[in-house]
Amino acid sequence: MAVQCGASDIHLQPSTVGWNLRLRIDGVLLDVCELPGGGVSDPVSRLMVLAGLPTYRSSSPMEGRLRIESDSGASQHSMRLGIFPTVYGPRAVIRVLRRESVFETLDSLGLDDHVTKQLSRLCAAKDGAILLTGPAGSGKTTTLYTMLQQIASMNPRRSVLTIEDPVETKLPRISQSEIDASTGMTLASALRSAVRQDSEVLLVSEIRDPETVEAAMQASLTGHLVFSSLHATDIATALRRLVAYGVPGPVVRSGVRAIINQRLLRCLCPDCKAGSRAGSSHDCPTCQGRGYKGIRPIAQCIEFQCVEFQGTEFQGTEFQRGESQTDHAAIGNALADALEAGLSVAEMNAAAVRVGSRSLAQQASDWVGNKVTDQAEVYRVLGS
Repeated sequence: MAVQCGASDIHLQPSTVGWNLRLRIDGVLLDVCELPGGGVSDPVSRLMVLAGLPTYRSSSPMEGRLRIESDSGASQHSMRLGIFPTVYGPRAVIRVLRRESVFETLDSLGLDDHVTKQLSRLCAAKDGAILLTGPAGSGKTTTLYTMLQQIASMNPRRSVLTIEDPVETKLPRISQSEIDASTGMTLASALRSAVRQDSEVLLVSEIRDPETVEAAMQASLTGHLVFSSLHATDIATALRRLVAYGVPGPVVRSGVRAIINQRLLRCLCPDCKAGSRAGSSHDCPTCQGRGYKGIRPIAQCIEFQCVEFQGTEFQGTEFQRGESQTDHAAIGNALADALEAGLSVAEMNAAAVRVGSRSLAQQASDWVGNKVTDQAEVYRVLGS
């Protein structure tokens, strides 16, 4: 049922009387039903057995993997199970992992054409760091995987290696590894070893400490194209976060090739278009009364260096009318100048706007005008 509804996560939350079953659909957590307790069947323990986890250790956090057959038996779905102890017993969260075919092309992401062209150009880059920012559940991993898939399919072939925590989906033509703190394999230590594996393109799943950002910047400055994610609300905040981790402003300017800030917005149901007006009595078979159906990403991509196209399959990539290769780095240069001048995040954003930057809020406003989504959904995601 969860897969058919397009759920990304399944929650089993214990309570005094049983378990609350919830599904995350289009980024929003929805109540489904309550499963009564007190019987011989314990759904969380059953899931732990299926994932090969010891049920006697339910008082400790654990993770495992599941493979569930579809109702027809024609296909299998990979899932990641997380167990976490609570005062009412272990809570289970199942992440439904996407198939590798989801990440085939950049066009399939549904991004603005201008941003899609920028991402295509970045895939042709030879070095530098490309960072994706946004909160959890904003589609960062999907965008990163899709860019890696595009790079891995290019001719001539390039050596692509990932360091993840954990591996979300197994991708063809890419060497994927998973960190294991018990063996001393951290994100930073694995990244330092990966540069000696004749790798050209590296993915480190997340920058979360000074040690990891130092290793990533060193790799980006020594001929590697490095992809990673960073939790930040906007691009100016991401730059400030790098400095807070100990990266000097001039190194940020020379090592970071681009930063992409991304969010996911729910689209109005194509039939009822109710959106936030859908109440508990709303009945629409297309959206099951939610008022929304499907999600689309909005993204802002700021480049800090121009990409050369000689010798790549992106040679001759067309720019939009009135654009030049220098225009794409103008906003990045303005942000880098403001960063080195010690300006605040608000002043950095103002400097970017003066040279033509379009914020996510402006893009979302266009979508509201075109009736793709509504203002309530924009406020839920962006807070403005």
